[in-house]
Amino acid sequence: MLVGVTGNIGSGKSTFTRFLKLLGYPVFDADIIGKFVLQNEAKPQVVKAFGEGILREDGSVDTVRLGRIVFSSPKELSKLVSIVHPLILKKIDSLRMEYSGVPVFVEAAVLIEYGWQSYFDSVVLVFAYRGQRLLRAARKFGMKEAVKRDSLQLPYSEKLKYADYLICNTETLLSLKEQAKYLTEEL
Repeated sequence: MLVGVTGNIGSGKSTFTRFLKLLGYPVFDADIIGKFVLQNEAKPQVVKAFGEGILREDGSVDTVRLGRIVFSSPKELSKLVSIVHPLILKKIDSLRMEYSGVPVFVEAAVLIEYGWQSYFDSVVLVFAYRGQRLLRAARKFGMKEAVKRDSLQLPYSEKLKYADYLICNTETLLSLKEQAKYLTEEL
Protein backbone atom coordinates (compact mmCIF):
# COMPACT_ATOMS: atom_id res chain seq x y z
CA MET A 1 0.00 0.00 0.00
CA LEU A 2 1.39 3.37 -1.06
CA VAL A 3 0.35 6.33 1.09
CA GLY A 4 1.05 9.93 0.08
CA VAL A 5 1.59 12.47 2.86
CA THR A 6 1.07 16.09 1.89
CA GLY A 7 0.28 19.49 3.36
CA ASN A 8 1.22 23.10 2.88
CA ILE A 9 4.56 24.61 3.89
CA GLY A 10 5.17 24.42 7.63
CA SER A 11 2.27 22.05 8.25
CA GLY A 12 4.47 19.43 9.91
CA LYS A 13 4.65 16.78 7.17
CA SER A 14 8.25 15.92 8.01
CA THR A 15 7.57 15.71 11.74
CA PHE A 16 4.57 13.49 11.09
CA THR A 17 6.53 11.16 8.80
CA ARG A 18 9.33 11.04 11.39
CA PHE A 19 6.79 9.58 13.84
CA LEU A 20 5.76 7.03 11.19
CA LYS A 21 9.44 6.03 10.83
CA LEU A 22 9.72 5.64 14.60
CA LEU A 23 6.74 3.27 14.43
CA GLY A 24 8.78 1.14 11.99
CA TYR A 25 7.18 2.07 8.68
CA PRO A 26 9.15 2.79 5.50
CA VAL A 27 9.04 6.52 4.75
CA PHE A 28 10.43 8.28 1.69
CA ASP A 29 10.65 11.93 0.67
CA ALA A 30 9.68 12.80 -2.92
CA ASP A 31 12.12 15.74 -2.87
CA ILE A 32 15.03 13.42 -2.09
CA ILE A 33 13.87 10.96 -4.75
CA GLY A 34 13.66 13.90 -7.17
CA LYS A 35 17.21 15.03 -6.40
CA PHE A 36 18.48 11.48 -6.95
CA VAL A 37 16.60 11.15 -10.24
CA LEU A 38 17.87 14.55 -11.42
CA GLN A 39 21.50 13.52 -10.87
CA ASN A 40 21.03 10.06 -12.44
CA GLU A 41 18.27 8.87 -14.81
CA ALA A 42 17.06 12.36 -15.78
CA LYS A 43 20.48 13.98 -16.15
CA PRO A 44 21.07 13.28 -19.87
CA GLN A 45 17.62 14.65 -20.81
CA VAL A 46 17.97 17.64 -18.49
CA VAL A 47 21.38 18.53 -19.93
CA LYS A 48 20.00 18.18 -23.45
CA ALA A 49 17.06 20.46 -22.57
CA PHE A 50 18.95 23.14 -20.59
CA GLY A 51 22.54 22.90 -21.84
CA GLU A 52 25.86 21.91 -20.32
CA GLY A 53 25.99 25.24 -18.47
CA ILE A 54 23.91 23.63 -15.70
CA LEU A 55 26.71 21.17 -14.89
CA ARG A 56 29.34 21.57 -12.18
CA GLU A 57 32.99 20.76 -12.88
CA ASP A 58 32.46 17.27 -11.45
CA GLY A 59 29.65 16.60 -13.97
CA SER A 60 26.76 16.79 -11.51
CA VAL A 61 23.76 19.03 -12.11
CA ASP A 62 24.11 22.39 -10.37
CA THR A 63 20.61 22.77 -8.95
CA VAL A 64 21.14 26.46 -8.16
CA ARG A 65 21.93 27.23 -11.82
CA LEU A 66 19.10 25.02 -13.00
CA GLY A 67 16.76 26.65 -10.47
CA ARG A 68 17.56 30.12 -11.80
CA ILE A 69 16.48 28.97 -15.26
CA VAL A 70 13.33 27.07 -14.37
CA PHE A 71 11.98 29.42 -11.71
CA SER A 72 12.27 32.42 -14.01
CA SER A 73 9.94 30.95 -16.64
CA PRO A 74 6.81 28.79 -16.30
CA LYS A 75 7.66 27.28 -19.71
CA GLU A 76 11.12 26.19 -18.51
CA LEU A 77 9.70 24.82 -15.25
CA SER A 78 7.13 22.86 -17.23
CA LYS A 79 9.93 21.43 -19.39
CA LEU A 80 11.85 20.23 -16.32
CA VAL A 81 8.71 18.79 -14.72
CA SER A 82 7.91 16.85 -17.91
CA ILE A 83 11.35 15.22 -17.76
CA VAL A 84 11.74 14.58 -14.03
CA HIS A 85 8.25 13.83 -12.70
CA PRO A 86 7.58 10.64 -14.70
CA LEU A 87 10.89 9.26 -13.41
CA ILE A 88 10.05 10.24 -9.82
CA LEU A 89 6.66 8.53 -10.11
CA LYS A 90 8.33 5.42 -11.55
CA LYS A 91 10.66 5.29 -8.51
CA ILE A 92 7.73 5.83 -6.14
CA ASP A 93 5.76 3.08 -7.85
CA SER A 94 8.71 0.68 -7.47
CA LEU A 95 8.45 1.17 -3.69
CA ARG A 96 5.01 -0.47 -3.83
CA MET A 97 6.62 -3.66 -5.16
CA GLU A 98 9.66 -3.51 -2.91
CA TYR A 99 7.56 -3.21 0.26
CA SER A 100 4.46 -5.21 -0.63
CA GLY A 101 2.24 -6.00 2.33
CA VAL A 102 3.38 -2.99 4.36
CA PRO A 103 2.12 0.60 4.12
CA VAL A 104 4.84 2.73 2.50
CA PHE A 105 4.63 6.47 3.15
CA VAL A 106 5.87 9.09 0.68
CA GLU A 107 6.07 12.72 1.77
CA ALA A 108 5.32 14.98 -1.19
CA ALA A 109 4.54 18.66 -0.64
CA VAL A 110 3.12 19.18 -4.14
CA LEU A 111 1.37 15.82 -4.46
CA ILE A 112 -2.03 17.36 -5.20
CA GLU A 113 -0.72 20.39 -7.10
CA TYR A 114 0.84 18.03 -9.66
CA GLY A 115 -2.08 15.59 -9.73
CA TRP A 116 -0.15 12.69 -8.21
CA GLN A 117 -3.01 11.57 -5.93
CA SER A 118 -4.01 8.81 -8.38
CA TYR A 119 -0.60 7.14 -7.90
CA PHE A 120 -1.33 6.54 -4.22
CA ASP A 121 -3.73 4.15 -2.53
CA SER A 122 -4.43 6.79 0.14
CA VAL A 123 -3.62 10.45 0.65
CA VAL A 124 -2.94 11.91 4.10
CA LEU A 125 -3.26 15.67 4.48
CA VAL A 126 -1.40 17.29 7.38
CA PHE A 127 -3.17 20.46 8.50
CA ALA A 128 -2.01 23.41 10.59
CA TYR A 129 -3.35 26.94 10.83
CA ARG A 130 -1.77 29.45 8.46
CA GLY A 131 -0.18 31.45 11.29
CA GLN A 132 1.39 28.32 12.77
CA ARG A 133 2.68 27.22 9.35
CA LEU A 134 4.18 30.59 8.49
CA LEU A 135 5.97 30.86 11.85
CA ARG A 136 7.44 27.37 11.41
CA ALA A 137 8.47 27.99 7.80
CA ALA A 138 9.90 31.44 8.63
CA ARG A 139 12.47 29.78 10.91
CA LYS A 140 13.87 28.03 7.85
CA PHE A 141 13.24 30.49 5.00
CA GLY A 142 12.45 33.86 6.57
CA MET A 143 8.92 35.28 6.69
CA LYS A 144 8.92 36.90 3.23
CA GLU A 145 9.95 33.65 1.52
CA ALA A 146 7.55 31.59 3.66
CA VAL A 147 4.61 33.81 2.63
CA LYS A 148 5.68 33.61 -1.03
CA ARG A 149 5.95 29.80 -0.99
CA ASP A 150 2.66 29.48 0.87
CA SER A 151 0.91 31.60 -1.76
CA LEU A 152 2.02 29.17 -4.49
CA GLN A 153 0.30 26.20 -2.86
CA LEU A 154 -3.32 25.17 -3.14
CA PRO A 155 -5.51 26.14 -0.19
CA TYR A 156 -6.61 23.41 2.20
CA SER A 157 -10.19 23.73 0.96
CA GLU A 158 -8.97 22.36 -2.40
CA LYS A 159 -6.61 19.75 -0.98
CA LEU A 160 -9.32 18.32 1.29
CA LYS A 161 -11.18 17.12 -1.81
CA TYR A 162 -8.40 14.60 -2.45
CA ALA A 163 -7.53 13.58 1.11
CA ASP A 164 -8.52 10.22 2.55
CA TYR A 165 -7.19 11.13 6.01
CA LEU A 166 -6.75 14.46 7.77
CA ILE A 167 -4.07 14.94 10.42
CA CYS A 168 -4.49 18.05 12.58
CA ASN A 169 -1.12 19.41 13.64
CA THR A 170 -2.45 22.31 15.67
CA GLU A 171 -1.60 21.07 19.15
CA THR A 172 1.31 19.19 20.73
CA LEU A 173 3.90 16.82 19.31
CA LEU A 174 2.38 14.12 21.50
CA SER A 175 -0.96 14.65 19.77
CA LEU A 176 0.74 14.39 16.36
CA LYS A 177 2.50 11.19 17.43
CA GLU A 178 -0.80 9.69 18.62
CA GLN A 179 -2.41 10.54 15.27
CA ALA A 180 0.43 8.76 13.46
CA LYS A 181 -0.16 5.64 15.55
CA TYR A 182 -3.92 5.83 15.00
CA LEU A 183 -3.48 6.23 11.24
CA THR A 184 -1.29 3.14 10.96
CA GLU A 185 -3.90 1.13 12.87
CA GLU A 186 -6.58 2.32 10.42
CA LEU A 187 -4.68 1.44 7.25
